Amino acid sequence: MPRSIPAPALRVPVEPLTQSAFSSFGTVIDNPAHLPQSSQSLKDAVSANQGTALKYVDVTALTNFYSLASSRKPARAVMNMFVCSPRKLRPLEHSNAYSAFEADYVAEDETNKTLLDVKILERHPFTSQTFIPMGTSRADPSTQYLVIVAPTLPAAGTRTGDRQTPYPVPERKRRRSIRDVFSKARPAPYTNENAPQPSAVDSKHWLHEMPKGTGLPDLSNIRAFLATGGQAVTYAAGTWHAPMVVLGKESIDYAVVQYANGVGVEDCQELELRPPSGSAEGITVEVEMSGDAIITPPAAIKAKL
Repeated sequence: MPRSIPAPALRVPVEPLTQSAFSSFGTVIDNPAHLPQSSQSLKDAVSANQGTALKYVDVTALTNFYSLASSRKPARAVMNMFVCSPRKLRPLEHSNAYSAFEADYVAEDETNKTLLDVKILERHPFTSQTFIPMGTSRADPSTQYLVIVAPTLPAAGTRTGDRQTPYPVPERKRRRSIRDVFSKARPAPYTNENAPQPSAVDSKHWLHEMPKGTGLPDLSNIRAFLATGGQAVTYAAGTWHAPMVVLGKESIDYAVVQYANGVGVEDCQELELRPPSGSAEGITVEVEMSGDAIITPPAAIKAKL
């Protein structure tokens, strides 16, 4: 049974899924040729498959921090398949926001808005998790999916007033002995231990990213991104996110890549979000439809109810 916490009454708008908007939560895997800045991205591609393909190196992270988990049980890379059916959305009830007289003047496009109730958030404390949709077209607006994420709050203090240590904690560097110093005077020929480290400019930003802390999700800053069938997404280790939400007419098959060690609380942690006292509605995502197509507004602002 997941832990339950109160959630604010909040309507979350849908945003387009872009790397710049999603960068604090993970990475977006997208064909650079389809991006506005593709001219620069294409310069980073290398020819492959006897000149019939373009190869983009290191497009996302596959991170494993299980060595810092309490059990110390090692993890292995796993690839699972999730077959996700479309979610049922409920119509936006204007009677809560407008009087009977005002409802007659609600703009026609308002009547196409629907709501998704966000009832569960989860995180994978010590591993990244990549969702790769299969067999879904980026050009099909009738089947897409939502990526719902929240920042992590600082860890709460304990009863003694001490702050909990966020996980994972980097190992403390021990002082090197004289023997260690002289043993490394000549580089070992079969390791890259003494090789120069890549600079921050040359390396991907996520290669040095540590998992989020032990804090609860910051529900007041929850965000919802609309992904096309041509986009895969990686949640960084410890990122609070909702289970995958498919919208539209068809199911989406996902190949999901992550690490796991079989210890339930270390592989996945869940929170149940309950509406505030006296309210029937907590956190919802507002989705606008045009016929069978899902519409992404160019800009949106969160609204507290």
